[in-house]
Amino acid sequence: PPEETDDAVNAETAICLVTGAVMRSGAPRRPTMRARKQHGACTVHARQIGSGIGIFFLVQKCTVLLMHNNKSAYSPSIYVDAHGEEDPSLKRGRPLFLNEERYRALELLWRQQNVPGEVAQIRSTSDRVIRDNWY
Repeated sequence: PPEETDDAVNAETAICLVTGAVMRSGAPRRPTMRARKQHGACTVHARQIGSGIGIFFLVQKCTVLLMHNNKSAYSPSIYVDAHGEEDPSLKRGRPLFLNEERYRALELLWRQQNVPGEVAQIRSTSDRVIRDNWY
């Protein structure tokens, strides 16, 4: 079998919640690649389908990624356990279920074109932010 590259090992699976497209997310981790200012797959996809606005589910992190142009922010997961709790990065290994209320809230955010405002609000109040164009 072919050897896995660093990019394949470090890649995270993202699902576009607008189109259903599945992609490897996150910019390549190698410094030589970062120096070229490559955009992540989610950034490129959001520009193609939503004028830079996108909503993605990051499978390995089990969280939602909101995107507006080169800025992105994590949003609560749409999957929770039987007690309504999230399982960040799937560390606990409990069965998860789609939370319809959270999913509808994301749908409303998209339909009302409030994703840019939500990204700005989350980034302004968070102690950690995602690097521009990372995803």
